[in-house]
Amino acid sequence: MSARARRAGLLSALAAVGLLAAGAAGPVPERSRAAAHGSEARYVVELEWPRENIARTLGVARSELLMYGRGNPFQTRDIGGRTCVVGPLFALDIEDAFAFDIDEPVDLLITYAPELTGTFSVGFNDNGGDGIGESEPVEPESGPTLATARVTLDRARFAAHGIRGTDLAIGGSEGIALCNIEVERSHATPVPAGYGTLRLSVEDGATGRAVPARLGLYDATGRAPLPSERSVLVHRFVDEVRLLWVNPRTWWPSEHRLAFYVDEDYEARLPVGSYEFVATRGPEYRGYQRTVEVRADETTDLTVSLERYADLPAAGWYSGDSHVHIARDHTEDDAVWAQIAAEDIHVANLLEMGNIAVTHFKQPAWGEAGQYVREGHALVSGQEDPRTVQRGHTIHHNLQRPIRQDPESYFLYHRVFEESHAQGGISGYAHMGQLFNGERGLALDVPFDLVDFIEVLQGGRLYDDIWYSFLNLGFNVRPIAGADYPYFGPTLPGVERTYVKLDGPFAPNEWYNAYRRGHTYVSNGPFLEFRVNGREMGSELRVERGESLEIVAEASLNPDIDRLNRLELIVHGEVVATEAAAGSDRIRLETRIEAGESLWVAVRAFGDRDGERDMTVAHSAPVFVVVEDEPWWKLGAVPDLVARHRAKLQELLTEPIQPAGDLEYWETTRILEEEWEQQRLRLEPRVREADARYQALLDRARAATTATSS
Repeated sequence: MSARARRAGLLSALAAVGLLAAGAAGPVPERSRAAAHGSEARYVVELEWPRENIARTLGVARSELLMYGRGNPFQTRDIGGRTCVVGPLFALDIEDAFAFDIDEPVDLLITYAPELTGTFSVGFNDNGGDGIGESEPVEPESGPTLATARVTLDRARFAAHGIRGTDLAIGGSEGIALCNIEVERSHATPVPAGYGTLRLSVEDGATGRAVPARLGLYDATGRAPLPSERSVLVHRFVDEVRLLWVNPRTWWPSEHRLAFYVDEDYEARLPVGSYEFVATRGPEYRGYQRTVEVRADETTDLTVSLERYADLPAAGWYSGDSHVHIARDHTEDDAVWAQIAAEDIHVANLLEMGNIAVTHFKQPAWGEAGQYVREGHALVSGQEDPRTVQRGHTIHHNLQRPIRQDPESYFLYHRVFEESHAQGGISGYAHMGQLFNGERGLALDVPFDLVDFIEVLQGGRLYDDIWYSFLNLGFNVRPIAGADYPYFGPTLPGVERTYVKLDGPFAPNEWYNAYRRGHTYVSNGPFLEFRVNGREMGSELRVERGESLEIVAEASLNPDIDRLNRLELIVHGEVVATEAAAGSDRIRLETRIEAGESLWVAVRAFGDRDGERDMTVAHSAPVFVVVEDEPWWKLGAVPDLVARHRAKLQELLTEPIQPAGDLEYWETTRILEEEWEQQRLRLEPRVREADARYQALLDRARAATTATSS
């Protein structure tokens, strides 16, 4: 992985937890909220800073060009006779009449005030490669009131790929005082020799049925032509875009990483030449890649037949993404559906995202009225709310109506969990239970059997430590996975997904029912099958003490995504058996273990990509083996695990709130500060009751230990 890719991964993770937010507090001006689709969940301030060839200047916390900002509030200051804008990160829109969709070196003359400027760089969309460029860092001069740096952007594009249709991002971790910018074109953009037409259709290779897909098209230099209006118009926050960046964690057959979606067929007028063409449709399909020739004044017809690597629905397995943020104005949104179906996601949980002040990514209807089911792919309304930096982000699926908390009771999460369950909903914690202090919330809510799941796979990372800690205390908490589109990278829907086994035909409600029974696994690539004595993952199996348990597990991995590495058998969180792939894309593990006590058993599979934050992985829900009505806890670990979660309960009451770490800090800081202390007092009885439940669990474990030893 390149240094820039590593930096992008780190920045995306930090941005997701609110650690790279600009330091300005206070409301965003109302004019910056006006947008084409939904409300703006990003920090955006429109600045009055007219400059030649610059249509707009925005103060932002993220650019959608892999640059993020933090630091002082945005302000305008007179420095050295110049009007300067001061802040962490600026997004600039180049006048289209001056330069739009070009392909040439461009020089920027950036005038700045060194005293108020740290090391900075310029992010831009470029041609070729992954489509996102970044200049070399500029070290500020020392001494002068104003200084000017010349920055050359190689193969600059200026095609409105940044936030709110901007083209450039300028900033750095210590901020910048930007006093002027001049844009000098080289006018070296190649002139096409002519144009032809490409007309294509996409079909499933087995059925011949027309299907949506994600496509890439690149000329001999790696440039991706702007998609035509026959492509799908995609919602990214409030932006509406056709060309999206495919981040390095996302499977893609080409080294070039700009892609677009089509709903079955596509047509575009293109410069003549030879093109690399690629198509994908999620991990169950093989990648498609070929060369396409476009000739002057001719139409090239192409039928793309996507072949399956695996047909999981035929075996009853249907994928879902637990965590997608796309606003809908109406239920039957065919553009949103096409993006989801192009990734072959069967259930997309479209989450309204609330905080203590407002709600973003609004949905038009709830329950069955909010479900849009077409050709086996469903859009379903849900909510990620409540969310705070003090006790984590929660998710609630399959709701009949949204559940709103007043600011005066916002931290009392249990009320939302209880209402969700009363509606037949499924509820849990997002972001691996780790980010935004989610472990505190879990420590409080799990003892009351309110938590159905933890989102254990996200951002290219499996984080099972917190999940295992609750399984080892005897709680049935299921795994779930979600991409958190358009955050985390940004990512694309379905990069991480949850597979659920249905006994009959697909329907969203049946998917949720099967998930509730635990017939599920999470994956960003590998496929799993797993049985204990013939019982599916998620089952409870009652046996006699000492009985032999037959374990049969299988893993497979589309070789276009990664090479399969190994399959592991997990008992009480420990690896007890491993089967290596030995170069194959399939593994079968058969073994027997003895049920000397109650326990939980699961499997996980890995590809060769196996880093701390970038792995190809799948993990099953456990099979719970019960011996003589004993809990499936890991008895010897109970005292330490109880101490761990009781400490988190105390943190919840004693640690001061840090509202600057809230993701929408500009909307929430004042209210969080005003409400937390009073609501902390209201949480104290709940914390005491949870603590008592941990104590009862500990007492029971000590009694069981004594009985066993005697």
